[in-house]
Amino acid sequence: MTNSTLYVATGLSLIVAAVVGTQYIVAPDDPRAGHGHDSTAAYYTCPMHPSVKLYDADAPCPICGMDLTPVPQGGRDGSKDAEKASFVTLTDDQKQLIGVKTSEVVERETSSQIRTSGRICYDETAWVDVNLKVSGWIQDLYVDHVGRPVRKGEALFTLYSPDLVSGQEEYLLAFRGKAKASEGPEWNARLLASARERLQLWDLTDRQIADLERTGQRQTAVTVFSSADGIVVERSAVAGMHVTPAKRLYRIGKLDTMWVKADVYEHEVASVEADQAVTVTIPYLSDRRIRGSVDYIYPYLNPKTRTGTIRIKVANESGVLKPGMFVDVAFASPPKRRLLVPELAVMFAGEMRTVFVEAEKGRFQPREVSLGRRYGDRYEVLSGLEAGEWVVTSANFLLDSESKLKNVMRH
Repeated sequence: MTNSTLYVATGLSLIVAAVVGTQYIVAPDDPRAGHGHDSTAAYYTCPMHPSVKLYDADAPCPICGMDLTPVPQGGRDGSKDAEKASFVTLTDDQKQLIGVKTSEVVERETSSQIRTSGRICYDETAWVDVNLKVSGWIQDLYVDHVGRPVRKGEALFTLYSPDLVSGQEEYLLAFRGKAKASEGPEWNARLLASARERLQLWDLTDRQIADLERTGQRQTAVTVFSSADGIVVERSAVAGMHVTPAKRLYRIGKLDTMWVKADVYEHEVASVEADQAVTVTIPYLSDRRIRGSVDYIYPYLNPKTRTGTIRIKVANESGVLKPGMFVDVAFASPPKRRLLVPELAVMFAGEMRTVFVEAEKGRFQPREVSLGRRYGDRYEVLSGLEAGEWVVTSANFLLDSESKLKNVMRH
């Protein structure tokens, strides 16, 4: 055959092939041809996500984007083909070849424990502030530094106040009138009671008032006493300074009850409840455990660490806990029966959680599940599975690919 004849034959072959091929290459006008509206369909669903229920035949699955399958009138009995399409069937040899392994969904008694660190703080609800009800000047200062322990009734400082001086004189005048009233009817008991109440409202003690009655002499410098036991947390009082009722002179914190502020991760905050039992351990005294309970869960997170703060209340009769100390904290919850699935069985895709269930021997079907907390190497199952079912824990991604490919080929 000459070269010219060969070229002609080859050209004719290409033309024929091109003409024939166009029957298969040219796409129909409708990109979804073959998936038109089915007049017998009650609605349309997704083989991978049976919960999807739409009435538009041309709409894709809003979850995975696959074409929808019509469900005939009269319920889902006619959708068995759609459900069947999502199954993957394997022989024993095929399972062994790709390494399919399964594990049982079980119900077990579990208890969660969160371990973290915490810091000892003063119990802010037990703080006692020292303020005055009158203006004046501090003369003698007895408690002069932060961190000093004080006892209830201990002298803090002496105060000169013109208001206190005039108040004492009014009381002495009424008191002397009481003595004369025994000889006549002109004594007014209400005047004495009013003068006494004024001194008490200005924080003079009953003993100071009794000394005033006994001596008959007013005190130029009145002693101010502590109203609580504790440690001086803040001090602004200075000898010679002018003070007003708006000025806080001392803040006293108690040590018999302390707070522990512990930081837990964002996903663990929901597992902590009010009054939950807590064990506090001092790192260098690991054999000493202090029991406490959750007192408050702060309603916000630290934006930098993405942790929530839990406040724990503990007794500190021995005084071993010091403000600013770091401790180890363990939150414990009572045991509870939960449905558990192995973590290896769960496939994550966005907000979806999917497992492959061995519905029958060698037949595997994807199923969407709702999960709770993680317990070791398992997740709590909230919905989607039942105890006794078997799920794929190895090669499940291969099954997922096969299932999706099968649905694509079907459409």
